[in-house]
Amino acid sequence: MLVVGGGATALGFWIYYAIRMDEERGGIMDILGFIYLFANLCTISEGIFLVVLVLLGTIAICTMHRCTLIWYFSLVMVACVASLAFTLMTFWVFFRMESTVNTALTDYVQKDYGLFGNEETTQLLDSIQMSFRCCGSKSYEDWHSSEWYKMQRLGYFDQSEAPIHPETCCVLTPEGQPSNVTECVHINAVYPNRFIHREPCSEKVYDWLHWPTLYLGFAGVAMFFSAIFELGTTSALLRTLGPLEQKPRPIEKQLLTTSLHSESEDSRCSTKERPKQIKTQSKNSPKNSTLDKNKNKANAKAQKQHKMNMNNRPNGNDAEGGYVNSAFRHEAEEQATPL
Repeated sequence: MLVVGGGATALGFWIYYAIRMDEERGGIMDILGFIYLFANLCTISEGIFLVVLVLLGTIAICTMHRCTLIWYFSLVMVACVASLAFTLMTFWVFFRMESTVNTALTDYVQKDYGLFGNEETTQLLDSIQMSFRCCGSKSYEDWHSSEWYKMQRLGYFDQSEAPIHPETCCVLTPEGQPSNVTECVHINAVYPNRFIHREPCSEKVYDWLHWPTLYLGFAGVAMFFSAIFELGTTSALLRTLGPLEQKPRPIEKQLLTTSLHSESEDSRCSTKERPKQIKTQSKNSPKNSTLDKNKNKANAKAQKQHKMNMNNRPNGNDAEGGYVNSAFRHEAEEQATPL
């Protein structure tokens, strides 16, 4: 991605200076309008942005810092979307360039050249015809119906002497002068001839502009695919680092601390109350054991006495014996009653 970004930046600067800073052809960019200049500057800025991203990505990979990698992934995604948008805009300019150049040059020739207030347009069209060695927009015959030719005819008493073409359409000598002005601009001359340029200027300008524009489009495509590749490698690297550990939020942390504090208090209270319960059980246990022992002894004594009475019981006809037996039975029931 570093090579692609650096190459796109260098290509953008080269095209800008080759077209904009040319003394004879610098105004051609005005024919295409601001959109061509914007596409050129976008390619330069996108290339610089990719170079900066490479430096950030190098730091993120060396440190293996998750947050830096996430920021790098987000910025590469932005660069991917931006390069796609700039590429589509550049190709849109490329496919509309031929019609734009034809329309602009035709308007310059037919309506603007040589008229008052259009000095910049006149100078631009003269420089285009001299530097590209062409004449007219689509043909040298475009001048025959132009406003400039109509104004020239008004300036001559004999309209047949009025020039039909500007002198910038003439073939120049090595010294930079028209080789034959009469055969080049006179209405009675036979055209086309060897003293006038035959090529249309729209084709010349289009051939000069469409290749740099196509290079800008290819640079945008390269930046887009390099950003896609970088997104894939970064996502794979993030996947190898594993899932992100989520830290508790401040409210959740506070609730967790409160619950832990309450659990610790409950455990403390339970540990404090447990010895008291053990002491109370230890105090009450001797009394209960003593009562159980006395109860068991009384029951055993009552059962033993009952057996003795049953063995020594007289006959049922003896009144005294019955009285004695009932007395013993009453005493045994009293002894068997629990305390």
